[in-house]
Amino acid sequence: MLALTTIMVHGADPVSASAPPPPVAVSAMLVDPQATAATRKLMARLVADYGKGTWSGQYYDTNDLAHIRDASGLKPAIIGGDFMDYSPSRVAIGGAPAGSTEAMIALSQAGHVITMSWHWNAPSGLLDTTNQPWWRGFYTDASTFDVAAALADTNSVAYTEILRDMDAIAVQLKKFSDAGIPVLWRPLHEADGGWFWWGAKGPKPFKALWRLFYHRLTDEHQLHNLIWVYSGEKPDWYPGNDVVDIIGVDAYPKEPGDLLLPKWQKLQARFKGKKLVALTEFGGVPEVERMQAASVWWAYFVSWNGTTKSVPDATVARVYHAPSVITVDQISYHLNAGSSNQPVAAPESK
Repeated sequence: MLALTTIMVHGADPVSASAPPPPVAVSAMLVDPQATAATRKLMARLVADYGKGTWSGQYYDTNDLAHIRDASGLKPAIIGGDFMDYSPSRVAIGGAPAGSTEAMIALSQAGHVITMSWHWNAPSGLLDTTNQPWWRGFYTDASTFDVAAALADTNSVAYTEILRDMDAIAVQLKKFSDAGIPVLWRPLHEADGGWFWWGAKGPKPFKALWRLFYHRLTDEHQLHNLIWVYSGEKPDWYPGNDVVDIIGVDAYPKEPGDLLLPKWQKLQARFKGKKLVALTEFGGVPEVERMQAASVWWAYFVSWNGTTKSVPDATVARVYHAPSVITVDQISYHLNAGSSNQPVAAPESK
């Protein structure tokens, strides 16, 4: 029997040279049967590249984007934004943001794929103290809002506030829809960590909140330009295959060379051949080629804002110039160009 060789990566466990192959292909079918043509086109492209290439991404930060451009001469395929400042309880104190959505639409029209998150300030009950100011209202310890109690009583003021906030974000998402732009939509992230109020009461109310949000946007607001991205790893928190398109991992490893192999393997065991798996938030720039050599094939990565500018130029250039890392220039077309924003007719039930 031949001895197995190993690949040694700084800061990570040895990886067997007989590591499993790239991920099993998944369907490009979206959970929304009325998804727009542009949205289906984006998902189909991501699925086609799964196991062959990893799309690059960066949450919007001018310093990070400038660092990527200066170090590599390239731009990420995906740009991430946040609806945080559109949270009604935040607007009531700090005022409405000036053109944040429009800035993201402009980036899409320049060729980037857009992913949006929402650090949702609690609908009410903000402590607004010296230690817990109003702008930290998305954290569990910064408000008294009880998501479980709100969902348990649909006649309550708190439940009405949840719907009000969802409707406010629907207004922003409709701007993308009207422009024919698909969105990698990543709401209610990291709930299983418990540090955000939407995950503070455990998995049951969180899953109910996710499903309420899905149906509110899809059925009530007729938003069919969304690819639903769930960032969470604990099985009992998963909202369900019928309301999630992409599984996401958020990671801030202590060692820059960490391959995140255990996380990848656990999610592949659950979602192999069923869902794309992406690195939806990362501290710094991941060692994509080394990950791929270990058969860790993220559909895409999105570096968190403020974390890329400290990565050495040589590392940024090496990652972005890797043959299997996809940048905005390699997308080679505007995914929304000429695409209708009208939903595709749902198939008739049999």
